[in-house]
Amino acid sequence: MCSALSCKKNFTALNTNPAQYTTPDPEPVFTGIVVNTVNQIETLNQSFFWEYGHLIEPSGERYNAQDDNHWKTFYATVLGNATQIKNIYQNKTGYANRMRIVDIWECYVYSILVGMYGPIPYSQAGNPALTSIPYDDENTIYTDLMARLKADANNMDPNGDKMNPDVLNFTLTNWVKFANSLRLQLALRVSNNLPALSASNATELMANEAMLLGSDADDPKLTFSAVAGSQSPNYAQYVVNTNPPQYPYMSDYVATYFRSYNDPRQGAYFAPEATPYAITDTLTSTADNLHHIVTYTIPYFGSPKATALLSSWSIPTAPLFNNITTTIGKASYSGISPTLIAATRPFYIMNYAEVCFMKAEARQKNYVGSTGATADVYYYAGINANFAFWGLTQAQATAYEAQNGIQWNTAGKGFNYYLGAISSSIPNNNLSRIWVQEWLNYFDDNGFEAWALQRRTQNLVLPPHTNPATIYLTTVGYGTLPDRFAYPNVEITNNPIGYTNGVKLLGSTLNIFGDSPFTTLKIEPAYTPVNWLTTHVFLDPTYVEKWFGPTIQSATTGLAAAGLKPYVQTGTY
Repeated sequence: MCSALSCKKNFTALNTNPAQYTTPDPEPVFTGIVVNTVNQIETLNQSFFWEYGHLIEPSGERYNAQDDNHWKTFYATVLGNATQIKNIYQNKTGYANRMRIVDIWECYVYSILVGMYGPIPYSQAGNPALTSIPYDDENTIYTDLMARLKADANNMDPNGDKMNPDVLNFTLTNWVKFANSLRLQLALRVSNNLPALSASNATELMANEAMLLGSDADDPKLTFSAVAGSQSPNYAQYVVNTNPPQYPYMSDYVATYFRSYNDPRQGAYFAPEATPYAITDTLTSTADNLHHIVTYTIPYFGSPKATALLSSWSIPTAPLFNNITTTIGKASYSGISPTLIAATRPFYIMNYAEVCFMKAEARQKNYVGSTGATADVYYYAGINANFAFWGLTQAQATAYEAQNGIQWNTAGKGFNYYLGAISSSIPNNNLSRIWVQEWLNYFDDNGFEAWALQRRTQNLVLPPHTNPATIYLTTVGYGTLPDRFAYPNVEITNNPIGYTNGVKLLGSTLNIFGDSPFTTLKIEPAYTPVNWLTTHVFLDPTYVEKWFGPTIQSATTGLAAAGLKPYVQTGTY
């Protein structure tokens, strides 16, 4: 039997030049491994992860949670080639550091796969002697990944061999920092299911902060070329393959957080609407005691997740709900900034701000760092780093940090989502505060990590998807955030014994849908999903009202500054 896990025929065909050598050099093969990994993650962002992260809303996505292509790519093209490189060079003199680099990348890929599925083929993945590939339990995988990353970082020889050229343009020290930062990420991810191991790894890493990402100069990123075929996958998807270009939209859920806390990142992440959305509002005036009924346009508007009403909701269908879900048209949703879809825009695997937020969480959990800093110091450093990453000023960051809910040890009152049962208020809980900022920092490349963060913390109350994939409609009629991906059909066909064991390791049973995307992974705490059929839901438009302030004078000033048409008054009282 030759499955996606055991077949290695492609490696020889792809990486052998019969006119030169029969054994490929590690560098070009490793470059292909990294490029294929990033291309696959970007494709997953477009189809799944952005939607799961609730920062970006790709058009038409429906909470599907199964696809064969990414499994095949990760196992056969990425991990298969990595295994072959190691088989060739692992025991050869002069390749030790390069094999550690390949191993670090393998750990990164496996960290995504185990976070997507739970139990997966791991210890015997790609073993050509087996016709049935066993699955490993997720706790076993996470434990081994952290041990491998520790060994790779600790054993990297600063005077030894290195990738030349290096596809990420990294030094050996950069690879050590990436390995350690990825290990900290995994240590925090398993804080629910492996608390002792989480604490020991996080404590150890915090004791040597200098060997974590220390600035954006350390960020692991892949830069693309303007040459056709080497461009960003997002450019290929949304510009080359779409005429005219059609960018994914701002999530209306994140829009409530932007509005609630006057967040200037809204304008860095997203572009103003092509056709500004018009609202009717009631404003006062500094010149009289009247209430002025006016209509004006707003510069940013998010695409809704809930595009239909549940039968149990008592919501009037007009005018606002119909306007924002059916009649305004896609041009009135704010698209992702075109600069982020440029052909050469890098893909960021991780950035310095994320490491700051991870250190803030670790310190809040009493894992003392080598610098002696307190959790709030790391937290503010993360916000400052995120603002700087997006070209915003320190003055903007400082003003943002001074607000209730953003400032340490404060609670913030936020707007409701337009389905009023959901609020963007931030409680006086510093871990919750850290996680909100970490979530916002995962825009735009790290939709997977935003999904993983929500599953392990359950920090956000997310809106239901009222037009989800069929698997949801046969159960409750709406979709909530998937807990995992269902295993691909290729595994059910080619590796049935391993697949069945994987389902058992989930603690689940086979059903009419196969293994279920509603089966919680071990990284998740016990939680009870919101029952949206019985939840009191009401329409709340206040998140878009008084956009430029409470008076017609502030509206006049704000509309002019935003380059929008003046308001139109329709009445007074």
